[in-house]
Amino acid sequence: MDKLSDVLAPLDDAGDKVVSTTEEYVKKGDDLILDRVMRVVDHAPAFVTLKALADAGGISASLSGIASNPEAFAGLDMALDVPTVMFNIWTAICAFQALSLAKSALASDGNELSQRTITALSMSNWAAARMIGSDNLLRDTILTAVISGYAVRNGSAAGEASLHNMSLQLMSSFTTVLAVLGVVSAVSDKIPYLSGHALFVGMLGLASFHVMATREGNSTVKMGVNAGVLFGMLANALEGGVTLSLTGENLVTNMGLLGLAFVAYEGINRFIGEIMG
Repeated sequence: MDKLSDVLAPLDDAGDKVVSTTEEYVKKGDDLILDRVMRVVDHAPAFVTLKALADAGGISASLSGIASNPEAFAGLDMALDVPTVMFNIWTAICAFQALSLAKSALASDGNELSQRTITALSMSNWAAARMIGSDNLLRDTILTAVISGYAVRNGSAAGEASLHNMSLQLMSSFTTVLAVLGVVSAVSDKIPYLSGHALFVGMLGLASFHVMATREGNSTVKMGVNAGVLFGMLANALEGGVTLSLTGENLVTNMGLLGLAFVAYEGINRFIGEIMG
């Protein structure tokens, strides 16, 4: 038996070395390859829905630059005209999200985004892609605002602006503006005294925007989006110049312009105070 043990001992040692070496290399393979693959799979729903959103909106990136198609996101009837150029914000939303997902998936010490946030991104992208070319644009704009704002309202995308929460904060802030102005327009169409009176509907939209722009608790990103949209609207309104005719219609138009200038001042001033303070 002793001789047999002497013969088997080297074989046992060799077997132990083979098993240990195999386990060591498997673990290295897990760390170098499978772990990263699994983490990319964790982020796959957000990557897939982000691509669907970018494809639907005509947004693409190449070595020659980033292509944007703001017209794809426009078309909603609103109480105030939001310039088409402002819809380029969707390109920024997609860019921030792509960088965030890539950074999280490739981080050396594990996912930086929680599964809850990844799910929120996926659902928001789905809603936004559904909104483009929708037969009921107001409904899908409201849906996008509600879903994209979920993570902001419930904490996972709240707080100070960062790479990982920027896309949801931008999406929520911008679609909220569109949804509110769209609701004002839709409700006004149902009221006989307001239907067809664009100037008065615009005044209601301006009052609603003033509430959004000046309410307490707005994040820095929301303040920035409100200020940017208001500045774009004011610049667009002033592009054709100001007529000083004393006709009733012109007086009402200029009152609306003054109101827009005041709300824009309030919104921009609050944003500057926030970033400077």
